[in-house]
Amino acid sequence: MSDNKNDANCATVNTGRVRRHRPRGKVSDPVELASRLTERDRDLLHLLSEHRVLTSAQVADLLPYPSLNRAQRRLLRLWHWHVLDRFRHPRGDGALTGWRYALGTAGHGVLAAMRGQTPPRPNTVREQVLRLATDPRLAHLLGINDVLAALTAHARRSDDAELRLWHGERSAAADCGGLARPDALIVYREHGNQLVGCYEHDTGSEPLTRVTQKLDGYAELARAGGPRPARKTQQRHGFWVLFGLPSPIREANLRDRLTAADPTGPGLTAGDVGWHIATTHADALHDPAGPVWLPLRGNQRQRLADLAASQAPVR
Repeated sequence: MSDNKNDANCATVNTGRVRRHRPRGKVSDPVELASRLTERDRDLLHLLSEHRVLTSAQVADLLPYPSLNRAQRRLLRLWHWHVLDRFRHPRGDGALTGWRYALGTAGHGVLAAMRGQTPPRPNTVREQVLRLATDPRLAHLLGINDVLAALTAHARRSDDAELRLWHGERSAAADCGGLARPDALIVYREHGNQLVGCYEHDTGSEPLTRVTQKLDGYAELARAGGPRPARKTQQRHGFWVLFGLPSPIREANLRDRLTAADPTGPGLTAGDVGWHIATTHADALHDPAGPVWLPLRGNQRQRLADLAASQAPVR
């Protein structure tokens, strides 16, 4: 989902000829630029501030745009205005990935003005984008944002689903008091049931021993009352730790390790909240709200809404 081959710095007109866009100009006057930005553009600035990098397909799902082509055209214009910066990489077959978008110099300036802050210097912004473009964890970050975009799109299409909260890694760690560091914190509601979930996106780049060690932090979090958002929900139903694995084989191997251990640590006492574990794999994550989650003690995959209705903590 992350890469889009149709992203390009050109557009095809009805005649079939290719019309190349003008070269990128200088940064516009900030006051004039601010007057050009729509409310959706400003929402995009906030999204990129929280989630760091997005593909055009993710942007089209998150904001939303009526079509991917419309999203691409607007992103190109924002890039021309230096509101956004962008980069892409060669694939294994030599073709280029789709563009990945981050906040540009002017985007940082507008966002800082909206927040009453001092914007970073242009050289600092360029260094941030370069670090992001060369970050070995970029695929991990884009994978997380794929799940966010898919769940957002599902909630928009549904009459009874709502993604009430999705915090990225930095905000999620604060929500958990530093006891656990999930890749995202989710509050999702459907059919009257609300789920609080700590999402862990695994790309297979680290040993499973290290993955299972993360559960010590979640046990501490349970003893501290769970993540801060939706505390009342957690007191009734606990919270979930949701693992997205890159393949069915790795999912099965992780489940074997978790089943062989006691992932909750010491028993729950007064003031603690129950916590639950469910897993899925990349082949199913295109529909994270669907029947793709397998509870650790279960043998049938469930929808997020079904997990939200569960009240029995893992013991």
